[in-house]
Amino acid sequence: MKKTILSHREMAGFCSGLAMLIHAGIGLSDGLYLLAEEAEGPEKGRYEMLAKALDLGAQLSEAMTDCGWFPVYVCGMVRVGEMTGHTEEALQSLARYYQQREETDRQLRNAITYPAILLLMMVAVILVLLVEVLPVFDGVYASLGGSLTGIAGGLLRIGEALDAVMPVLCGLLVLVGAAVLVGATVPALRDKALALWRK
Repeated sequence: MKKTILSHREMAGFCSGLAMLIHAGIGLSDGLYLLAEEAEGPEKGRYEMLAKALDLGAQLSEAMTDCGWFPVYVCGMVRVGEMTGHTEEALQSLARYYQQREETDRQLRNAITYPAILLLMMVAVILVLLVEVLPVFDGVYASLGGSLTGIAGGLLRIGEALDAVMPVLCGLLVLVGAAVLVGATVPALRDKALALWRK
């Protein structure tokens, strides 16, 4: 199983779920097995591996450190909780922290996504004006014996240049769209992109 640091959402779910089970009086090992029963995919295997490590006598912080899925900070906090007898409180604090981090990431994504979409729409409108609308006006002026000059003439030349390279631009847009689609659907690529985003 590939050892990668858990996402903020996964970390918050793990810490809050385990803290609730401890609060209910369930042992750590049994709690991890219960979490494994409810989990799907890689999370199920992670919980079971941690539970087996606890069955063999390891402390929770030791098992978390050895598995490689948790940051040093999280393992250290759990270790302090174990030493002081406040493991539940440590896990609750970590759950709140990572829930806030996940919310911050979501807000950042929204803050970047919406302006990017508006920018793309604006660029598309400008391209249509330059490539399709201005030549029509130029044709009207030409039929009246004149031509577009000044800024309008300069924009018309830009539109003609863009029209000439439009197939290349469309090809680039298709490639970028395909790369985004593949990155969003392939878990390994998505995890790498998210890791870069967090950095």
